[in-house]
Amino acid sequence: LSAPHPPELWASFRGRRLGGRELALPHGYRGVLLREGEPPPGRERDPQERWVTVTGTFEVITEWGADAVPSPAGGLALALQWGPLAHAV
Repeated sequence: LSAPHPPELWASFRGRRLGGRELALPHGYRGVLLREGEPPPGRERDPQERWVTVTGTFEVITEWGADAVPSPAGGLALALQWGPLAHAV
């Protein structure tokens, strides 16, 4: 038996049709949303430093393609396989 394909998503951006597919992040991985902010009080500001705060997390990401749903065997789906592979090596 093959795994069921996630449902296709359709949207438009500036009049262009986009096809999408949701992809789960690999086991043990979590996406984070960051917001850049000011350093804590009393801390000198180094122009090279950036202070960020985690504002949210996600476990699923959507890959979009112009006029078609991206292939489940390429693009972002293929890239998401590298993290666990690199960890194993």
